[in-house]
Amino acid sequence: MPLDVPFSLGPFRIDDKGGLSPGTPDLFPSFRLCWQGHWVQARLASDGQLVLSTTLGRVVSTGRSTSQPGGGGAFAYRPHTFALLHALPAMMPSGWQAILQPDHSLRAEVHIPLTLPARAETLIAELTLFLLRLAPYLDLLAEEAGMEGVTIPAGMGGTATGGGAASRPAGRENTCPG
Repeated sequence: MPLDVPFSLGPFRIDDKGGLSPGTPDLFPSFRLCWQGHWVQARLASDGQLVLSTTLGRVVSTGRSTSQPGGGGAFAYRPHTFALLHALPAMMPSGWQAILQPDHSLRAEVHIPLTLPARAETLIAELTLFLLRLAPYLDLLAEEAGMEGVTIPAGMGGTATGGGAASRPAGRENTCPG
């Protein structure tokens, strides 16, 4: 049975070639997923860009006792952390931004130009590339800067079974049944 095109599917309008565009001109779709214990947000912006972002972690507070090689706690860790954060933008892929928030969380963001309507495989490919490129920076910041990850409540990990991030092996995400 042929479909009448264009048609609506959730927040999207689907054209005769399978292109996706926002279903409502003033409402741009977004979603988030959990990747290696971090929330990743994907949204279509009003200017036709795909915006991908995540909080990489939080700079360790000076009020927190932190063990590190050689001792010194968080006071000793912070200069090294801020030096790494200063160098981070030059290490990141072209177009990526590293934004230190007022609460000392570090946000990574990239704006990817799209031609709307966009194909689903284009959106999935861009998101997949972002996740694969993101992984080394999560590891670097955890190992070298002692940055705290974002706590994800149990049941909010995005899995079909409802398990939290702690219930899965590190670096793995099961978002579909089976």
